[in-house]
Amino acid sequence: MGISHTTVAQAKEHYERRKKEFDKQEHSLTDGYNDADDNRYVKLKDFASVVRKELRVKTIQRTNNTMFMYREGELMTMGYIGYGDFATSVHGDDKYIVCARGVQNMKYCNHGDQHNMRMSVNMDTAVKHVKRSLQSYSIQECAKALVKSVKNSVQHVLHDKKKQCDDAVAAVGLDTSPYGDAKKASQRLMAEIRSMVQAGHTFNDKELDADIRIMFTLTEDRKLFSEVVPMNFVHATKRYGQQVVNCARIKDVSNYLCEIDTVQTFAMDKVPEDVEHKCAALSICEDGHFVEGVGQRINDHTFYLYV
Repeated sequence: MGISHTTVAQAKEHYERRKKEFDKQEHSLTDGYNDADDNRYVKLKDFASVVRKELRVKTIQRTNNTMFMYREGELMTMGYIGYGDFATSVHGDDKYIVCARGVQNMKYCNHGDQHNMRMSVNMDTAVKHVKRSLQSYSIQECAKALVKSVKNSVQHVLHDKKKQCDDAVAAVGLDTSPYGDAKKASQRLMAEIRSMVQAGHTFNDKELDADIRIMFTLTEDRKLFSEVVPMNFVHATKRYGQQVVNCARIKDVSNYLCEIDTVQTFAMDKVPEDVEHKCAALSICEDGHFVEGVGQRINDHTFYLYV
């Protein structure tokens, strides 16, 4: 499973939802921190202050003892820092930690955050760990990190279309078996019926004639049966003060590996018309909305688009 990928927008939304809780924790310090939780929070704040200064990053509260790290203008958070007991097998001493994808802690399996966590009892050492581990996401990494939602949307659409086709074939009276002799027999009959329709034949049974034409209308959509669904991951951002659009081509969005084919960067006036039009269509939608044949909106400057 590995580390969870979190956008900066998601981190800020998470903070707003728990703001009252975090504010309460902050206010409790004015009475003098005496319990262990207050002491951990103070050490976390000191740690975060050094990290912000040394690495020129921003932090935002994640939990009572952790904070997200990010740079303004970037799509993804780079990980999080914390102070407390993050051991999973036994309880131990409180430690400074950094959790980021640049870390591989082989003491832990890759099904939890601890696999991507470095721990230290010394804050100076922990800051060094942060410096070595902290990485901004590349456009390729962003495309892979956020692909799950659009992959689910695409697979849902393909499943629905496949069912429509099977229902149309069954309505004509043909077998919808996906393999074996039954499939071969069904394909032979469909080929003969297609030839008759193309030759201008009209069947006496008007309902059957209509069902046959619906069947061919649906089943002859070759995109439906394509084993590969390429998509473009598009993210608008600033580079050296100029607005640009980064585009990563995903070979097959339904593939588990999510391989990236090409990466391009366009100036705003050089964005391909197809990309521009699809982004404009999705811009009026809410975050996470999927439109068949167009793509899915992640946020107001990030999209997955059908090629």
